[in-house]
Amino acid sequence: MFGSNLLHAVTLQPLLGTQIVLWGRTEKCLKETTEEIRQMGTECHYFICDVGNREEVYQMAKAVREKVGDITILVNNAAVVHGKSLMDSDDDALLKSQHINTLGQFWTTKAFLPRMLELQNGHIVCLNSVLALSAIPGAIDYCTSKASAFAFMESLTLGLLDCPGVSATTVLPFHTSTEMFQGMRVRFPNLFPPLKPETVARRTVEAVQLNQALLLLPWTMHVLIILKSILPQAALEEIHRFSGTYTCMNTFKGRT
Repeated sequence: MFGSNLLHAVTLQPLLGTQIVLWGRTEKCLKETTEEIRQMGTECHYFICDVGNREEVYQMAKAVREKVGDITILVNNAAVVHGKSLMDSDDDALLKSQHINTLGQFWTTKAFLPRMLELQNGHIVCLNSVLALSAIPGAIDYCTSKASAFAFMESLTLGLLDCPGVSATTVLPFHTSTEMFQGMRVRFPNLFPPLKPETVARRTVEAVQLNQALLLLPWTMHVLIILKSILPQAALEEIHRFSGTYTCMNTFKGRT
């Protein structure tokens, strides 16, 4: 689920149970995930959609409303990373990251938020990354897109303060143990172990239930934010070197 180009949109119908709608670009992945969800007794549908394609998003949103109904929980977690420096990155690859990781959230939110506001019932969730707040070398496309997505959600969340029944949650997890960042290595893995996808998913659900606007995982990431606000740049650079985040992408492989 996490780190894949997969959008999860959920429509809640208290009397009839929960329905889940999956969006993604790879039908094989969608079929497998849909079957797993159905085996758990939950109704699930999938649609092939590239969230970086604006017109495709709007067309699929219309198809979802016609087939499934109103979406009341939208979870944006589609993302790609190329793991290269700026000068080593292909221009099209850089554009792809921004279209999927950032602009995709513009299109999906514009597609589903108006109806949430009419119903006065809805929640927008963004699965972001702590790299939105603390960038690293070797993932310039990803860090830039996540920082943009964070600003998008911060603005959106504040804009929803006077909208009854509609809220937003931004989740900023540390490195999660999926194939997306396969090969990335920090200097002290025992001190900063990767998060389990199940943990991120559970904590995200809890944050939505509590209408929590911002969730940093693990809690130690709050220390990072404090240090960034009080330490000079030279000190932060030494921390990056000591912790290994300065070179952690040197062994990056990504999805195989």
